[in-house]
Amino acid sequence: MIKAVLFDMDGVLIRSEELSIRIGIDYFASKGIKVSEKDFAPHLGGGEARFFQGPARDRGYDIDLKDASAYFRSHYEKLFGQTDTKLPGTDIVKRLHRAGIMTAVVSSAPEWKVNANLLATGIDRADLDLVVCENAVKRNKPYPDIYLSAAISLGADPAECLVAEDSVSGIMSGKSAGMRVLSLMTTISASEAAAAGADLIWSDLGACPVFTTAEEFERIIDGDSGVSSEGVLYGAHRVKPLERRLPDGETEKMMTEKAWMAWENAYAPYSHFRVGAAVLSAATGRIYSGCNVENSSYGATICAERNAILQAVAKEGIIGIDKLVVVSDDDPPAPPCAQCLQVLAEFSKSDTHVVLISRKGERREYLFSELLPNPFIFPDLRES
Repeated sequence: MIKAVLFDMDGVLIRSEELSIRIGIDYFASKGIKVSEKDFAPHLGGGEARFFQGPARDRGYDIDLKDASAYFRSHYEKLFGQTDTKLPGTDIVKRLHRAGIMTAVVSSAPEWKVNANLLATGIDRADLDLVVCENAVKRNKPYPDIYLSAAISLGADPAECLVAEDSVSGIMSGKSAGMRVLSLMTTISASEAAAAGADLIWSDLGACPVFTTAEEFERIIDGDSGVSSEGVLYGAHRVKPLERRLPDGETEKMMTEKAWMAWENAYAPYSHFRVGAAVLSAATGRIYSGCNVENSSYGATICAERNAILQAVAKEGIIGIDKLVVVSDDDPPAPPCAQCLQVLAEFSKSDTHVVLISRKGERREYLFSELLPNPFIFPDLRES
């Protein structure tokens, strides 16, 4: 039985990774060193020293950590309030407290940053049994020390602890401590989380279903959602869908925003007809978007819908599509072409929702079976 849930901070309870990386890039630039976002990726979640020294060593440089730390703090405190830092689902801390499960924030960040982030989340300190920062241990993540220290302070067996993380270093830390790890896809992909050893993968904390007791929460973590272990058939494959708490309206709003953002980048110099699309992964709740990309050889053109699907498969492998949103200039809004419908058939249910939206705001909704009633599925993949 889960007795305690240990939350990492950045990327789990608050969206701060992008701001941190931005400041890190600016710091290196002030020293005449050019780095990019990808240079920080392998070093996220391991504390401030690793955050700065990792990219520096990778490029053959030495930096003054005290200087870097001072630069980071001054710029973080100045820019933090100007950035949208909210992540969905932080109310889970209060719900766990009410259910009798201990909660702790276990962060590899310095204490000043943890305090600033906690204040921004609006999490009541009374709902936390413990807060642990980087100064609690000599060896930070990916070593298990910080999570083991938290378990000892709480009087909980590591096997009774669940860790909520968003980085490879954090997942490795929790697993090395002998704890179950829930990975969120706010920073890394599902495939990266699985490779690091995560026991459970959610899009974010907002994906947690409603619970009121410790027993109900345990069943959620154990994956007892009422869906068979074989999952639900999405086209040619069975996928175990994630139980989401976000209302459909909120999810569609997010999908529509991402589809329009992709639409902005559409490459359509021949037809001048731009399309954006977003698909919702059934297994993770993650949204993937794409735009149409035309080519001088017309047959090489790829539609927005297929582009979004390819993004999803590249990140997760086999997927199930719960919803598709397509935005376009057309009025009425344009449906997917026949080729895209056939590709969608590989990963969609008959009742997958397809939402079409025009630039003027007209919205039309269909079930996938209404657009393609008799899709072709390769014989070896058909189920009797």
